[in-house]
Amino acid sequence: MGIRLTGLVCAVLTAAPLAACEARPAESAAAAALTTPAQAEGADSFVRELYAVYHDDPAVQSGQSGGVWSARTKDLWDENFEVAQGVGYLGADPICACQDWQNLRVTSLVVTPTGPDSADAAVVFVNGEPPETVRQTLKLVREDGQWAVDDIAWGQGHMLAGEPNMVEGLMASTAEMKSMPEEDQ
Repeated sequence: MGIRLTGLVCAVLTAAPLAACEARPAESAAAAALTTPAQAEGADSFVRELYAVYHDDPAVQSGQSGGVWSARTKDLWDENFEVAQGVGYLGADPICACQDWQNLRVTSLVVTPTGPDSADAAVVFVNGEPPETVRQTLKLVREDGQWAVDDIAWGQGHMLAGEPNMVEGLMASTAEMKSMPEEDQ
């Protein structure tokens, strides 16, 4: 009896996973394969480092430099700056949603893989005195093995909440300025 029961258990344990694989639609299996946590490895650290540079200490160099953007987004920023002959679309740092910061700190960060070389980073941070809470989602891409910000979806507490994502706003701003007569620019 013990041998037959063991054989039955082995047969069930072997067949169950195979049946589950056959029952799963191919599209779901492909989607699941694209969104494994290993795919977004390093994205969490990248985002934390983005926000860690906002120091209150005036003796410490802080704020963002140009190296955080994807090639596509950097090109859009450069074009917008050139067409505007200066500041252009945003007059604030889009990473911190600010021109100035005080006591800026991330209170929540959830990174969700969206593909083999992309992820969404839902960030909640506070800034200022009294502290104001800002939510935004950084759309990340991995280029040449490094993470970069490709787009930002503005969330609750952001000055552009409800507006199109950053890339859409950049493209619209550039198109609008290009359509204006030169004397109006």
